[in-house]
Amino acid sequence: MEIINTLLLIFLEMTFIFVALLLLFSQRKSIGDIPFYITLGMLLIFGEFMVGAQLNFSGMEKWVFPVAPVVIFVPFMAAVLLIYITDGVLSFQRLIIGSLATMGVFFYLGDLTRLQVRWITHSVSGRLPLESFDSLLELTRSGMLAVVAGQLLALFIMPVAFSRLRNAGHRMLVCCCGSLTVALLVDTLVYELLTVGNWQEISRTLLPTLAVRLLSGIYLACLLTLYVVKIGRESEAKHVRALEIIFAFFGSYSRSKLLEANLMEWEGRYRVILENASEMIVVVDRNGKILDANRAAGKMLDSTALTGRNFDSFLNKYDTDIFRQNLQKSRDTSSGSGQFYVELAREETDPEAISGNLQLALTVTPLSIGALEALVVMGRDITEERSLEAEKQRLNEELVHSQRLEALGQLAGGVAHDFNNNIHAILGHADLIALRGELGEKSNNHLGKIIEIAESSGQLTSQLLGFARKGKYRESDFDLRVLIQRTAELFLPGSKDIEFSVKTADKPLLVRGDQIQ
Repeated sequence: MEIINTLLLIFLEMTFIFVALLLLFSQRKSIGDIPFYITLGMLLIFGEFMVGAQLNFSGMEKWVFPVAPVVIFVPFMAAVLLIYITDGVLSFQRLIIGSLATMGVFFYLGDLTRLQVRWITHSVSGRLPLESFDSLLELTRSGMLAVVAGQLLALFIMPVAFSRLRNAGHRMLVCCCGSLTVALLVDTLVYELLTVGNWQEISRTLLPTLAVRLLSGIYLACLLTLYVVKIGRESEAKHVRALEIIFAFFGSYSRSKLLEANLMEWEGRYRVILENASEMIVVVDRNGKILDANRAAGKMLDSTALTGRNFDSFLNKYDTDIFRQNLQKSRDTSSGSGQFYVELAREETDPEAISGNLQLALTVTPLSIGALEALVVMGRDITEERSLEAEKQRLNEELVHSQRLEALGQLAGGVAHDFNNNIHAILGHADLIALRGELGEKSNNHLGKIIEIAESSGQLTSQLLGFARKGKYRESDFDLRVLIQRTAELFLPGSKDIEFSVKTADKPLLVRGDQIQ
C-alpha cells in the first residue's frame, strides 16, 4: 500500500510540474518565451540539488529510486520534446546550448562558493553547518556531471527517434511515447553507470528507477500528445531527416553565421524595396495606431511624424467608419479586408473642395510580430485614376451625344426630303388656283397666305437638309417686328370671342440671324 501511495504522489507532482510548463508554453504570445525557459532552467538547478542531497523514494525494501530523475527530469524531457515538435530543430538546438550554459554557470558558482567556504582567511557563516553545505555542493557537482552526460546523450537521441517514427507514418502518440522512452532509457543507463560505484548496486537501483521513469514517461507522453493535438500546431519536425539535430548542432556556428549574413542581406534588400515603393505601406496595431510607415506613406499623408498617430485621423470624417469596419473585419477573419476606397481629410472647411482630396484604395492585412498582433495597411493613390475615369466618361457622353445628333440629322434629312415634295405639290396646286382667277378678294388673301406659308416651310426644309448635310444656316439682317407680325398670323384664334393682339416697339428691331430658326 505504501508503494502505491508513493507512486501516486510521484504522478501528482509530475502532473503539476508538466501542466505548469504547458500553461507557460501556451501563454508565450502574451508573456513571451522567457518565463517558460526560466522555469526549465530552475528545474535543472533544483534537480541538481536533489541529486546532490541523494533524496530517494524507499517504499519497499528492493524498490529504492532517486526523486530528481523521476519527478524533475522526466517532465523536463517531455517539455523539451514539446519544443522540438512545435518549434522545430533550431529552437531545440538553442535549448540544448542554453541547458549546457546553465549547467556550466552552476558548476562555476558551486566551485566558487566551495572555495569561499574553505578559505581560511575569509570568514563565512550561516545557519547550516559549512561542512554540510560544502558536502552538498560536492555531491551536486559530481552528480551534475552524470546528469549532463546522460541528458545530453538523451537530448540527441530523442529527436532522432521521434523523426524516425514520424517519417515512418506512425501516430503522434506512438512517436511521443517511443522517443521519450528511448531517451529515458539512455539517460537512466548513463546516469546509473556514472553515479553508482559497483554493478551490484547498479542492479539494485537500475530496475526500479528505470521502471518508474518509463511508466512516468508514457504517462507524460499521453498528456503531451493531447496538448499537441489540441493546439493543432506541429513544426516541420516530421519532414526532417533523423540526424538533422546532430548535423545542426555540430555545424551550428558556421551555419548560424551564414544564416545571419543572408538574413542581413535580405533585410537590407527588403528595406530598400519598402522605402522606395510607390505604394503606401503602414503597420498599425489592433486599434489603428501607426507603428511604422514607409516614405511613400509620409508623402501621401503629408506628414513626417506618423508613428504613434491614429491612421483614421488622416481620413475624411465620412470615411473613418469605413476604415474602422475594415480594420475590425481583418482582426476577426485573419484573411484581409479586401480593397476599399477612402479620401484624405483637408484642412479647408470648403465643402465644395472635397472632390479635390487625395483618394486612396486601401487593403488591410493581419500580421503577427512575435507576441504583437499588428495589421498592414497598403494604400494606392487613385486620384488621377479617378480623374481620368471621369474624363473618359465625359468623352463617352459627348461621343454618344454626337452619334445621336448624327442619327437625328439623317432622320431630319429624310423627313425634310419627303416634306419638301409635299410643299412643292401644295405650291403647284395653289398656283393653279390663282391662275383661274375665280376667287374673291378674301379667298385670294387666304390663298396668298397659303403660298407664303408653303414657301416659308420650303425654306425650313432647306434648313433641315442643310443640317443633315452639315451645311450652314442662312443669316441676314431683318426687322424682328416684321417677323413677329408674320408669325403671329399663324396663331390667330378661330373663335371670335378671343381677342389676339401683338404689341411691338415703335423703332425697328434689327437683328442678324436665320429667320426660319
